[in-house]
Amino acid sequence: MSSGGFCTISAQNVHATAIAALEDCIDRYIAECHSRVDGFVDRHFSLQETLALQKQSFVSDLLCYPVNTLWAIPYLLLKKVVEVPEKLGWRAGADLVGILPSGLKTRYQKDIERLIVTEVLAWPQPREAGATCGPGLADTIRKERAVAPLFALGREVETALKKLPDITRVLESHSSSRGLVCDMTATLLTVVIGWGLFGDHSLGISGIGDQLAKKAARDRAASHFILGAGLGSTFYSIFPPKPSFWQIAWATLSVGLFVTSMSLLAGLLSDPVLKRAGLQQAQLHALIDAIEDRLHLHIRKQVKPAVKQAAATSLDELASHIPAPGLETDVA
Repeated sequence: MSSGGFCTISAQNVHATAIAALEDCIDRYIAECHSRVDGFVDRHFSLQETLALQKQSFVSDLLCYPVNTLWAIPYLLLKKVVEVPEKLGWRAGADLVGILPSGLKTRYQKDIERLIVTEVLAWPQPREAGATCGPGLADTIRKERAVAPLFALGREVETALKKLPDITRVLESHSSSRGLVCDMTATLLTVVIGWGLFGDHSLGISGIGDQLAKKAARDRAASHFILGAGLGSTFYSIFPPKPSFWQIAWATLSVGLFVTSMSLLAGLLSDPVLKRAGLQQAQLHALIDAIEDRLHLHIRKQVKPAVKQAAATSLDELASHIPAPGLETDVA
């Protein structure tokens, strides 16, 4: 076998071993993340800790939920509209919907995400994304000597190794699943209020506010009716007075604040309950599994092609310095 062929096989073996070691580093890092879950849940999802976090963000979160409720229907409609061309092969539509937020993140959700990122995943904060690997993964890779040959292949491979896959959507999916209790509570309360007061389960917060304002205007007008409140009630049920804009706005705001407060209370109580049921742990383990899939996909799609390209370039350079067979004899 020629020296060039031997070098090629030897380099391929070294690179294959390094890639296998890199994937083993990811497996060890993921195992460490899983091992942190129980301690993290014990620290941050007790009733006392949940109260402390919610207390800091209660006012700002109170404003987020009505906005999210109003945005939910347009978002779902837009998502359904884009699904049609996406099924026909237009992938850009899926990316467009991915850019749109499903709602405003509450401060409590942001605080929990930050704690998960730093304490469970040991991942760089969003403002640092793309700079280097998270300390947990970086330390694992740095201690593995078999990965060292990959860093020697050039800047492109080193960049692919250090550049992290985007986990924003994975975290958003996790936050959405955690916010499901609040969303379900808000929906259920809205249905119950609409059905209980007006016999209509299809009313939203704005619809309930409008109906309350109309009822208040009718009752007020009936109480001042010249022939008495009884006849006034009958008269104004036939010829209902129109409430002012501010009356409708105030009634809608009151309903929204009530529903939001109850939703926050349900969310506050849900975290300790989900912890006791083991669901907080299950959600975090599912999040870590999703991160693992992203990391291994990054190896296949980014690191391996960069390694192959760098190795091919190195072999081409090596071949250019090896004389063709028989050339040395002719020269001699």
